[in-house]
Amino acid sequence: MIFEKKQMNYSISQLSKVSDTNKITLRSWEDRYDFLVAERTETNIRLYTKDDLVCAINTRALLSEKIKISSISKKSNDDIQKLVDDKFKDKKNANYQIYIARVLRSALNYDRDLFDTTLYSGFTNFGLYDFYFNIMYPSLQRIGEIWSVKSNVVEHENFVAGLLESKINDITKEIVENKESKDIWFLFIMAPYIFLNRGSSDTISLLETAKMVSDAEQNMVSKWNI
Repeated sequence: MIFEKKQMNYSISQLSKVSDTNKITLRSWEDRYDFLVAERTETNIRLYTKDDLVCAINTRALLSEKIKISSISKKSNDDIQKLVDDKFKDKKNANYQIYIARVLRSALNYDRDLFDTTLYSGFTNFGLYDFYFNIMYPSLQRIGEIWSVKSNVVEHENFVAGLLESKINDITKEIVENKESKDIWFLFIMAPYIFLNRGSSDTISLLETAKMVSDAEQNMVSKWNI
């Protein structure tokens, strides 16, 4: 799945919403630590790049690990990202924010492998309902903020929707051919997200969708001994 990549700029309000970081905090990081320094327009409006957004998302995750901003701000973007991934690889780590950061990064960078590994590790470690409600649900909400940027760029939505549709198609085929699928839980989570019109007033909210999978978890875990 290949999309033409276009440069997207984000305002401080958009960066704040997607990274779940207060605007006052972002300004203080720039002033005090020379960290996440935005480009400025001729009218002095801050504009952030995709790399800035990924860095802010990763920083938010590391702060939830009780790592101080004074330490994070001294690291490069690559080092910050590596630290997030190291936390993810720690099987004892149960921090939702680490998983959310990786889901968001996979959407921004069109990284299917990152998406898949985060998805399956999250389900295995947290269970179906916990994973959906505390990781996938807030991730999809914040990806929606990325899509809300006033731009002609639609690749992020196409990419994530394509990943989910592809996964659903694979599972459906497996069910038809083998009469079963170990990943059938995915259909419960993602089918409403894919097939309902998200712009319609009739759309089932992600929160309501979470209720649909609550009862499915016990059956899936019991059946497949996960």
